[in-house]
Amino acid sequence: MKASDYVANWQNSWVIANWKMNPSTQLTVTALMTDLQQQLPADALQSCNVVVAPSFIHLATTQQAIQHGSCNIGLAAQNLCAQHADTGAFTGEVSGAQLKDAQVNYVLVGHSERRQYFNEDDTCLIQKIRHAFAHDLTVVFCIGETQDQYEQNQTQDVLSAQLTVVKQLAAEFANTQLGNLASRLIIAYEPVWAIGTGKIPTMQEVQNIHAFINTTLTDIDASLATTPILYGGSVKADNAAEIAQCPNVNGVLVGGASLDATGFTQIIQAFAQI
Repeated sequence: MKASDYVANWQNSWVIANWKMNPSTQLTVTALMTDLQQQLPADALQSCNVVVAPSFIHLATTQQAIQHGSCNIGLAAQNLCAQHADTGAFTGEVSGAQLKDAQVNYVLVGHSERRQYFNEDDTCLIQKIRHAFAHDLTVVFCIGETQDQYEQNQTQDVLSAQLTVVKQLAAEFANTQLGNLASRLIIAYEPVWAIGTGKIPTMQEVQNIHAFINTTLTDIDASLATTPILYGGSVKADNAAEIAQCPNVNGVLVGGASLDATGFTQIIQAFAQI
């Protein structure tokens, strides 16, 4: 099946792979997707939504692997242009229209690496989300605090500030015929200090922060109470089951561990069993 035919069950858990600027070759992508689809039990996909976010250059290869495989897997992009244009003189950028043509249904926005290395601020992120919504792309909106902010007990203040983007979008939705924001949005909480470091908050901290995010979203708009909230940051096969048991954790955004088919399958199975 085509990746564009993927339909998620929003009552299920979510496991989303962010490959970042990996792997280095299309052959490796094909091998990774082949291994994943061979190892992944079909029944796991009945209770867990699985989405893969390759780099732009590997979208077509990943889509072909999904189309020729036997697993129901969604396709995401890691970024899109902030300019609300289908085409134009925006060197190096990719539009929402181009992503939809590439069979993409999801897009990451607000990842800490984009905020840090490319100086993407709230104004930029809101423009990207509007652009994504205009092309019926579901947005995985990433939020999270730095090490210093965590150590200074500023986590909730930082997340509240980052979620003002959602507050502004909710106000826009309320005044238009755009539909239900909750059906277009996934939140991914990734403490910046845990990404790729092997460090991870305690399960109690994860539970508390996810509860705080859920309360904040509900205060913005009651319909957002059902918004999936994923955890990200050093998620691995050996901690996935424990994370999956945390209340208010609806899935995970997985980085490096998603590049190993066996380990990634184990993560999916952990969330398929909750």
